[in-house]
Amino acid sequence: MEAATEIEMEFRLTYAGDLFAHRSRISNRSLHVHDIRKKFHEQLKKLWNEHPVFEQDDSGGSILLESSVSSIGETFEFGDFKWQPIVTKRNGLMCELDILMLRDGRPGRVQTDIDNRLKIIFDALRMARDMQELGEKTAEGKRTPKPEEIPFFVLLEDDNLISRVSVTSDMLLEPVAATNPKAAVRLIINVTVRPYKVTWDNSGFVGS
Repeated sequence: MEAATEIEMEFRLTYAGDLFAHRSRISNRSLHVHDIRKKFHEQLKKLWNEHPVFEQDDSGGSILLESSVSSIGETFEFGDFKWQPIVTKRNGLMCELDILMLRDGRPGRVQTDIDNRLKIIFDALRMARDMQELGEKTAEGKRTPKPEEIPFFVLLEDDNLISRVSVTSDMLLEPVAATNPKAAVRLIINVTVRPYKVTWDNSGFVGS
């Protein structure tokens, strides 16, 4: 296979709601993360169903997913969930994130506030790692998937598969309904998925 450099897999995820800092003293942090994860699942499910890179191609033309279902469509069963990440350790893909974060207050707030919120975003973009991350030790109890959440789509198997992150932070000028004003954000996350090692399986993510 010839090497290719043109990026073909680029999309945007959005979120509007509360985004507490990683070190915030909220008792149900794991549930907060999973609630955001569910918002991303809905968008990734639509992406998986509609983006051409996930379509099967029997025509003999450009190969997208026909021969690579086993690796690009790899699923992981854990905690009653059937997780389906786009980027996994096996499929040779990594992703870059360009994040626009609109939040309360003037630009220039302490950098650690942004960093702590980024940790929540990264956790919400990946699979849960253990039962505690699904709320097992909370008063509400462990989260289980709804029928429409099987499989449960996530961007990442693990957040160490993020190769680059850039963040632009600016003022939130329009209130977000039903939120804590100090924690409210609007996010636009530009995601670029690229192979770090081009294989037959991930060839649909690059151009020739």
